[in-house]
Amino acid sequence: MRKSGRESIELPDAIVGDLDSISPDVRKHYEDLQVPVIHDPDQYSTDVTKCLCYLRSRTQSVIEPSQPAPSIDSSRDSTAAAEEKTPPGDIDVLLLGGLGGRVDQAFSLINHLYTSSTSTAPSTSTPSPSAPSAASASASSSSFPPPPPPNNKQNQLYLISEESISFILRRGHNRIYTPGGSLMGPSPTASPQSPPSQTQPTPLAENVGIIPIAGPAVITTQGLEWDVRDWKTHFGGQVSTSNHVRSEVVEVEVDAEVPVMFTVELAGWLKGGAV
Repeated sequence: MRKSGRESIELPDAIVGDLDSISPDVRKHYEDLQVPVIHDPDQYSTDVTKCLCYLRSRTQSVIEPSQPAPSIDSSRDSTAAAEEKTPPGDIDVLLLGGLGGRVDQAFSLINHLYTSSTSTAPSTSTPSPSAPSAASASASSSSFPPPPPPNNKQNQLYLISEESISFILRRGHNRIYTPGGSLMGPSPTASPQSPPSQTQPTPLAENVGIIPIAGPAVITTQGLEWDVRDWKTHFGGQVSTSNHVRSEVVEVEVDAEVPVMFTVELAGWLKGGAV
C-alpha cells in the first residue's frame, strides 16, 4: 500500500494479531486514522486464525453493513470472543498473500484451507459464485450427472497469492468457473461453449493443479487438457500438477472422505503489481 501511496486511503476495517512484528510507526499511523488495532496475545493460534475468528464473530455486520459490529475487549483474545457467539450467517473469505515466502508459512495457510473445509458437515454443494473462480450450480451439457441441489451452504476460504488462487474441493461434484479457459486451447472432453469477448483480459492463466493435501483421493475431471477418470492421487504416488484449463467451466468429481485443493494460476496482468 505504501509503494502505491494508498496506505491512508484504502483502510482496513481492523488489524488483528499478536502484533509482534508491527512497527510502532505503522501502528500509530492506523490508530490515528481510527482503525481498530486489536492485540490477541494467544501464542497457540496463528494471526490468520485470529483474523478468521474475528470475522466469524462479525458475520452479521459483514452481511448487513447497516448493523453495528459488536466490539471486542482487547484484553481478551479474539478466539475466545468468537466462540461465545453464534455466527448468524455464511460468508466467504478471500485470504490475500502468503504463498510466496517461507515454506512453513505456506503450509500453515494450506492447513487453514483444510481446516476450514472440515469445520462444517460434508456437502456436495458447489463453491459459492460470489468469490473468484467459484462456479454457479447452473446446469450445462456434460458427461457428468447433474450435481445435486445444495443441501448446506458452507463458508469457503480462498487463498490468493501473487501467482495463483487456491481453494478446497469437497467430496462430490464440483464446478469451477474458469473465464477465458476455452480460449487457451481445445479440450478433448469439454462441451462446446461460447467463448468470452477477446477484448476483455481473462483473469486466469492455463496452469492448474489438484492436490490431495489430506490423503488419498480418486478424481474425475472435465475441461482440462489432460482429463482423467477414476484417477487415484496421493502423496508418494500420482499428483496432478501443471495441467491446463481448456474450458469456461472445469468439472471435478472427488471420490474421497477428505477434500482436495484446487489451484489455478492467475493471468500475467494480475501478478505481482503488474497493474
